Amino acid sequence: MRAILILNPFAGTSVMAETHQSEESNEEAILRGLRSYGIEPEVQYTTPEDAGKGLATKAADEGAELIIAAGGDGTIHAVASGLIERKSTLGIIPMGTMNNLAHSLGIPLPIEAACAIIAKGETRAIDVGKINDQVFIEVAGIGLEAALFPAAEAIKSPGVISTVHGVLNGLLTLLNFKPTKLKISFDDNTHHTYEAIQVTICNAPYYGAHFQVAPDIIMDDGELDVIIYRQFSKLAYIQHAISISQGRRVFQPKIRRRRVKSLSISSNHPVEIQADGLPHGHTPARVIVTSAALHVRVPTINTPGLHEGPELPGAQESSLLAGSQNKQ
Repeated sequence: MRAILILNPFAGTSVMAETHQSEESNEEAILRGLRSYGIEPEVQYTTPEDAGKGLATKAADEGAELIIAAGGDGTIHAVASGLIERKSTLGIIPMGTMNNLAHSLGIPLPIEAACAIIAKGETRAIDVGKINDQVFIEVAGIGLEAALFPAAEAIKSPGVISTVHGVLNGLLTLLNFKPTKLKISFDDNTHHTYEAIQVTICNAPYYGAHFQVAPDIIMDDGELDVIIYRQFSKLAYIQHAISISQGRRVFQPKIRRRRVKSLSISSNHPVEIQADGLPHGHTPARVIVTSAALHVRVPTINTPGLHEGPELPGAQESSLLAGSQNKQ
């Protein structure tokens, strides 16, 4: 079995990371963990020019069966986007600040435990979403959240000036943002108009700052969960976001939720769009789900974001292959 490790060399070194180590110790720990199961990967590193998608696509085209992404959500999303509707399987070693996809799939944070899932877990096929021409693994959003993303990125950037600039821009965006009428078509057959401050389209239970707008989201049901914040004031929306980030769930009758395979959204004036935390233009938007588009290694039990079900063909073979290599 040919395995490729795509490593973000700077992941896990930030004091904000959930697992904090030096660059050298991270790589050493990953290789030690994989080798203990007989997996000897070729190591490739992300760069500012290629966050992982190009490396993953090339590796898949060259026949690599297992492609392991080691880094934060940005790295894992980039690698995953290069493997959509391909035969290669994604392994995940979470080393970021939020690690949302790992949390959604029940993948543990310690490097040794994540390596064990890659070697001894099962392969499952999960859905991915697409908004216009941009793929998303976790969530796409239209409205206030997307408008605030540039300010949030500035706040996260190093340096006091960047942080202050981000805070000021965020406050200005918040003050100037106005809810708009959104015309939404669900599965091409039902049409509704909402005055909404935000529409969140979820493929995974976790996104952003560990938000769980709908904890029961399933990533292999062939549908997307659409959360519509209708007739919310900006203050009410912020209060709701803080509440769910802290795990509190107060009944909110102004929220509308639908499960769909596709939707189209138009608006009276252009509204910002984000996909997995990256700005992606403005409305109108066409959103679709691609079922079972990404193969990924997950735990055999306690996988919160998936239906209970059998492994895909070849999953057991991969596990046995790793075990046999370990015995040689």
